[in-house]
Amino acid sequence: MDEGTIAWRPCIGTRTQIKLEALATVLLAVKGPNERYDSVVVGDSTGGISVLSLPRLEKIDKFVVDGGIVRSVHAVSPNGQKFMAATQDGSVWVVGSEVPGRCVKLFKHSGPVTSLRIDGESIHIQSGWNRQTYDWCGEMKEHYDGNEKFLIKQKERENRRARILQSEQIRMEQSQPLMLDLPALG
Repeated sequence: MDEGTIAWRPCIGTRTQIKLEALATVLLAVKGPNERYDSVVVGDSTGGISVLSLPRLEKIDKFVVDGGIVRSVHAVSPNGQKFMAATQDGSVWVVGSEVPGRCVKLFKHSGPVTSLRIDGESIHIQSGWNRQTYDWCGEMKEHYDGNEKFLIKQKERENRRARILQSEQIRMEQSQPLMLDLPALG
């Protein structure tokens, strides 16, 4: 909720809620060993990443990263002990109780990260219309600029408008025949 409260409303059972220190910006539900969702990872507006138990919403762990608002969180390990997080300034972090120092900055992306996911040894980052693929050392492997399609379409629209305006100008410049033999009605 907009005041920092997170509520758990199960189909059967009682409602639980907790108020965080900052506004939640991203949520990630994590399955436990019994293949049921048993925790939720919450990124907030101050760079905090909280791990809460489900359904009680008790705080299990908390991590703090630099870079501003946490924009995306992804589970790295299947047991839910290691997470990757990306922030507003493009910093990409690995946090967790299994991580040395509990928090390690991997690399910095060129802009705000909309979302991220891990696919084997690749880290896929979406930043607006752009997608990049990095390795774990932060070296870019692939880049797709989604703005290129829009720039091409924009150029096509500009050319179409220019042709229409040009044909309109030519039509207006052509002399209109005088119609002297028509009677004036009044």
